[in-house]
Amino acid sequence: MKAALIGKGIAASLTPTLHEAEGAALGLDYTYGRYDLATLQYAGWSLAMAVDAAQAAGCRGVNVTYPFKQDVMALLDEISPQARDIGAVNTVVFEGDRRIGHNTDYIGFSAAFEREMQGISRETVLLLGAGGAGCAVGLSMIDLGAKTLWIHDKNQDAAQDLADRLADLRPDASCAVWASQGEVDGIINATPMGMASHPGQAISLDDVTTRQFIGDIVYFPLQTALLCDAAARGLRVMTGGGMAVGQAAETFKLFTGHAPYLSRMTQHFHDMTQKVPA
Repeated sequence: MKAALIGKGIAASLTPTLHEAEGAALGLDYTYGRYDLATLQYAGWSLAMAVDAAQAAGCRGVNVTYPFKQDVMALLDEISPQARDIGAVNTVVFEGDRRIGHNTDYIGFSAAFEREMQGISRETVLLLGAGGAGCAVGLSMIDLGAKTLWIHDKNQDAAQDLADRLADLRPDASCAVWASQGEVDGIINATPMGMASHPGQAISLDDVTTRQFIGDIVYFPLQTALLCDAAARGLRVMTGGGMAVGQAAETFKLFTGHAPYLSRMTQHFHDMTQKVPA
């Protein structure tokens, strides 16, 4: 059984190892590769070429990450209702010649936030990033209790589109483009900023008053510049590790048909992150 990851700048991704380790623990013959379209090996490749290649190679499915979670939808035969609502796909399962899209980011993030941020106020939240991950995280935050969701993205049109989409899906919540003023309970970074391949912060914490928490979906490095800044200010922080493991577990089930042990995957993730530079 084979699967793969498609994205750009994914050399540091722990997802392939996480999947293969759980497969081995369950006694499965399971390999998980990657198509990194930022490398010379795949220079000139399009997203469509990578999906075609994975399917032709006999993969059971592919994970799709930055920057393709929205673009991949045009290549699919069927999309799950949740993924369609979110407007992004991070998991494609091949059923014969058919391609079926799912979104496991929503489930992974929601479970991590509920587990790690119990009892914390989240009525007003600033979401950084209006891309594929931002769609899933934004919907999740509303469902987790956010009454007001501000959205900040360098692409103002994308931010407005996401605000409109979320307002349609959850009419009881207030969704709008961040106006660079006011206070928020927390901030969630759903951009690639902070990754080893995208160093830096998507926003300066000097520019927004944050009362409670900062969360990040980036997990390599686990302690991003944004989270380090937040911790130094005494804010509660949530790394991207919980979401990474949660979405991987859901995807593993879709690819293999076997339920993984979340605690084992979590422990393996932490073992791996102890061995990489912070």
